[in-house]
Amino acid sequence: MQQSVHALWQGLKWFMAASAVCYIFLVFCVLFFHLTGAFYQSILSMLLFMGIYVVLGMSFEHLEHVLIRLFRKWRSKKSAIFFYAISLHLLFIWSAVYLSDELVDGILLSTSEEILFALSLWLFHFLFDYATCPLEKEA
Repeated sequence: MQQSVHALWQGLKWFMAASAVCYIFLVFCVLFFHLTGAFYQSILSMLLFMGIYVVLGMSFEHLEHVLIRLFRKWRSKKSAIFFYAISLHLLFIWSAVYLSDELVDGILLSTSEEILFALSLWLFHFLFDYATCPLEKEA
């Protein structure tokens, strides 16, 4: 009995945390679209855009890690590896944003807005990932 209550409580905490992250991401997307003047047809198209972005981003992340490992194998300088890792990360974020924009009919982003959106997402990703985990541990 006590284990099932504990498991239920853990599941509830995970659900609340995931809901908070999704809500923050939705608010970020809506604010970005309003500030840049980008077009979205409805909240449903925004949610579809976000879902496709998350799926594409998660699938691209595996390819990104493989390529970064190859760069680590080929290059010995940490600064070069760091530059290539940042460049790859930005490229894959932008490609996920671009493909999400192309796949959802109710979203219209210009190329400059896509790049700005990718830079914003990269900044958030950098702050949340690398602020909690120092760069020395990554290398």
